[in-house]
Amino acid sequence: MARDRTAMDETAPPELVVFLRARLRDDWNYARDALVGTRWRAERTVVVLDTGAEIEDVFLGPADHIARFDPERVFAEFDAKQAIVDAYEAGLEAGAATDYLQGIGKAVALLAAVYADHADYRESWRPS
Repeated sequence: MARDRTAMDETAPPELVVFLRARLRDDWNYARDALVGTRWRAERTVVVLDTGAEIEDVFLGPADHIARFDPERVFAEFDAKQAIVDAYEAGLEAGAATDYLQGIGKAVALLAAVYADHADYRESWRPS
C-alpha cells in the first residue's frame, strides 16, 4: 500500500527518528553509568541513594532536582519516549492516516527539539 509521505516528511523525517533514538540511548547510557542505586532522595543539601551512599554539599534546589531525576526515572522516560517513536514508525509501516502521522510525527519532533543543542541536530527539524 503506497503512502503519501509529503506532510509526514515535513514533520518527522527518517533522519530525525534516527537522531532521536540515538539521543534517547545516550540518556539511557548516562543513567546506567550513574546507577549507584535506583532511587534517590534529597535530604536538605545531601542526595541519599537507596544503597546508603550520599552525595554531599549540594545546594537545596539542585539536590531536589538530582533526586527527582534518578536513573529509574530516566529509564521510565526512555521507555515512554521510545514507545512514542515506535508508534510513529508502526504508523508509517501500516500506512496510517495522514492526520495520525502528522500528530505523532509532531510529537517526535518535539521530543527531538530537547536536543537542539546537539551538534547533529538540524534546525529544519525544529517544530513550528
